[in-house]
Amino acid sequence: MDLLNFSDIFKTANNENTVKIIKDMLKSDKIPGAFIFEGEYGDRDLFVNILAKTLVCHDIKYKKIHGEACGICSACIKSDKNIHPDIIIPESDGDGALSFHIDKVRDIINNLYLAPNESDRKVYIIKNMQNMTPQGQNALLKSLEEPPPFAVFLITVTNSDLILETVKSRAVKFTVDSEESSIKKSSQLIYGDLISDILSENPDKLSLYQKLISKSLEKAEKSEVLNFYSELENALRDILIAKIFMPYENSTIKDASFLYFTDKNNFEEIKKLANLYSTKKIFNLSKKIHKYKADLDYNINIRLNLISFLSSLYN
Repeated sequence: MDLLNFSDIFKTANNENTVKIIKDMLKSDKIPGAFIFEGEYGDRDLFVNILAKTLVCHDIKYKKIHGEACGICSACIKSDKNIHPDIIIPESDGDGALSFHIDKVRDIINNLYLAPNESDRKVYIIKNMQNMTPQGQNALLKSLEEPPPFAVFLITVTNSDLILETVKSRAVKFTVDSEESSIKKSSQLIYGDLISDILSENPDKLSLYQKLISKSLEKAEKSEVLNFYSELENALRDILIAKIFMPYENSTIKDASFLYFTDKNNFEEIKKLANLYSTKKIFNLSKKIHKYKADLDYNINIRLNLISFLSSLYN
């Protein structure tokens, strides 16, 4: 963990307000048993690391006055070195969807009531809960609702809509802004119309090139373009999920959790795209996106990279 405190992430008004609320909780020692921190990687994970360090900090008087860790006690030093025995980070079996299996949750439950080793609290950091299987989330519900008095769960998630409502109802949720999320929002504004045109039934090649040129891509950041490709991948992932849901008689497409088509007004659009796209077509386009994302690592001109990608759509 980094040698930082809450003041280091006062980058937005929203984060400043979140920090104030958390500090008031720490000063009063009124800590809920579970938190959910929603947002992109970056400040979200830094926030969780700082809170975990503060929860296990030995200087109770300092926490009651300042609402954060002292930074110098043995607990803080161990936290900063990622070796504190009472900060537990269960590892999933990968980074993809459903990679956090129920067996890992059972391990958490089995050890939950063991007293902390060195501090007054035991902190469980569950990273990217959107990757936890529904069975795992359900198994964790009772522990989130009635944890032992010394246990605190710090859950991170990219989008809280991707986890069960029953989980969300048992935790205090905060949204943490970061530079990465700002970049992503920027790329959605810049490239949203381009993605819509790419996914359309009869994309106009000339129109796509004109839109591309109009975006002054000589000045585009690599991170922006990577986010554009990621958003297009998310859209394809959503289309594939829609194809899975649609055949079931008792299922509605609104039951699915989408990453790109998050606006409820887009349900008709995604149903149309699910009928338009075959599974083979989705996978073929995904492969192309992966290739052009990888090419950016070799310092290929950003504008040429995107133009080449668009040209490949017609091959």
